[in-house]
Amino acid sequence: MTDPKIALLVLLEENWALDFEPKFSTDWYEAGERLPQVVVSQVLTRPRYLGFSEDHPAARRRFDGVYAVDVWSKGDQEARWRMLREADRILHERCEEPGEGLEWIEASSWRDIDEGDAHPRLYRSRLTVEVLYYR
Repeated sequence: MTDPKIALLVLLEENWALDFEPKFSTDWYEAGERLPQVVVSQVLTRPRYLGFSEDHPAARRRFDGVYAVDVWSKGDQEARWRMLREADRILHERCEEPGEGLEWIEASSWRDIDEGDAHPRLYRSRLTVEVLYYR
């Protein structure tokens, strides 16, 4: 099983169909790198044991994870909006068969988190993604 944030990153990168290619990375925005950027990070993961087992450490578990997909653009609100819609499109199309060891994904909500103090303005939106996988 691949790390779920890497699995999400690969899914987005391999299915990206816009006329521009952002820099894809995990965990944090890289200020010194080119823009636009797409960053995937973990928010929360809840493990759940499946069934009853006498060997608790070896029991198979279900993981419900919450991840953030942040899209960043500098001085270009339209690019931010297009990247957000593209990420949502990819995740929605592949929700039942995401691959990379993930069983299911859902893009559940998004919000804008712009940084207005930067010049030119730094536009950022966060897409919340829920994943299901087993180990």
